[in-house]
Amino acid sequence: MGVEELTNPLLAGFWNETRLRSNLEAVSPAVGQPDPGLSAQWTRIAAALGLGYGERSGAVITKGKTLMRARTTPSAGALYPFEVLVAFQDGHAYALYHYDAAGCSLRRLAAVDRRDLADLLAGSVRPADPLAADPLTADGAHPAELPAAVVAVVARPWHAMRKYGRRGYLYTHLDGAHAATNIALAAADAGFAPAVRLRFDRRALSRLFGLENLCREPQALVTLTAPAGPATTGPAPAGPGRAPRPNPFAVPIWWHDGGRGLEQPDGPEREAWDLVSPVSTYHQPRDLARRFGTTPAIRPAAAGTAPLALTGRDADPLADFGAVVLDRQSAKGFLAKPLDADALGRALAAVRGGIAVDCADGPLAGLRLLVRNVDGLPAGAYEYDPDGHRLLPVGGDGGSEEAVVAACMNQGVAAGCAALVALHAPVRQLLGERGQQGLAELHFHAASAAQRLCLGAAAQHVGITCLGGFDAGRIAELALLDDQEEVIYVVAVGVADENAVKWDRAPVAYSHARDPRQQPG
Repeated sequence: MGVEELTNPLLAGFWNETRLRSNLEAVSPAVGQPDPGLSAQWTRIAAALGLGYGERSGAVITKGKTLMRARTTPSAGALYPFEVLVAFQDGHAYALYHYDAAGCSLRRLAAVDRRDLADLLAGSVRPADPLAADPLTADGAHPAELPAAVVAVVARPWHAMRKYGRRGYLYTHLDGAHAATNIALAAADAGFAPAVRLRFDRRALSRLFGLENLCREPQALVTLTAPAGPATTGPAPAGPGRAPRPNPFAVPIWWHDGGRGLEQPDGPEREAWDLVSPVSTYHQPRDLARRFGTTPAIRPAAAGTAPLALTGRDADPLADFGAVVLDRQSAKGFLAKPLDADALGRALAAVRGGIAVDCADGPLAGLRLLVRNVDGLPAGAYEYDPDGHRLLPVGGDGGSEEAVVAACMNQGVAAGCAALVALHAPVRQLLGERGQQGLAELHFHAASAAQRLCLGAAAQHVGITCLGGFDAGRIAELALLDDQEEVIYVVAVGVADENAVKWDRAPVAYSHARDPRQQPG
């Protein structure tokens, strides 16, 4: 037996991580030195996971004022109230793994019948008769035509609700959508064809993936279709003429022995699960027809007068995704300095891109920009038009700093920001028309747009932070939104203050009008 076979994978990973290297880009064990028992396709998928939702350089203060390594997507309070499960195509079956971004470990959970998974993706039910013809075989399909992998983003509402109350359930949708979008972008950069699915049977998936009675809600699926040609040999194309870029901070560690399974919920988590039942897509499903297509991140704006053209209309801010995603970070504060209008324009260009979804007829958010301190742009409210990459003036003066900070629930991080982005939609109308499914889809698309904007800002070295805590009414007043439009998500941009501290990392949510320096009570 060789030394490699005797070495504990965690110990080997620790040794590899703690060796000093002058060139971090050269560290790519997951791609350059794959486990001999894994296909090249599995290692490419793992590399995409590491970029899409993996650790990166730097650290953040978490709930309870502990430190954790920063990740490639943001999360309210750095809680990351979701889990990621990955079903890898494995011949005539799928192998289900739990992916843990902390340490980039993949632990095998179970085998999944490919017919059951194919039926779930197709929205059909397999005949109860085990001797019935395999629908895939009957249609002439074979495993190579199925997705190479299915990534499930599964919410654990209690992980956000214990800090944010019932509003924390909305944060599971936002945070999970950031991750699902980024995983899809990383997979596309690695040569796969990703598609995000929001209209699927969540209870059926829970049964298939062993999630029943675990207080977990599957919220998004990302199917990864392999590029044409041999699926198990050779490197996958990664964008036009580029090799895949590994994440040196996310070297996969594989556990193929099954192990302990998923963490069991305790009493408070079960109580929280019951609390969200009236609003959850798991408990209250709405059967909406699937409409496949590529949708933009932001809805088009109505025609306006005196539009202002923005820089970067023909640019692709995410052309070098592998580099940009590792540079993404959330600003902890802003300097009272003007933001360059050209940099803002190029950052906004990132939201013009689309993503393949099964809800192409679903609700999209509009983007209202509240300009306060941007060189070349008068202060005031503007609606962003993604089709023409331009700003349509609405009016106003941008509001005072006191008013902006108050509208952001007195979070100091908003002070000094050059502009606020308000993602908005006629929420109550959509809830009436589409119910809980509409709530889920709307928050997914809003967070997907925010994730693209985060990446665009990173590419232009623009400071940015996403704010889940805000007074929707005050933001709407400052941004001069119509009465039926409500704010879903707020993003602050400006010149980042590298020395700032964000108090929202405290155990009690400052963004919910609680001072973290006060004791709960």
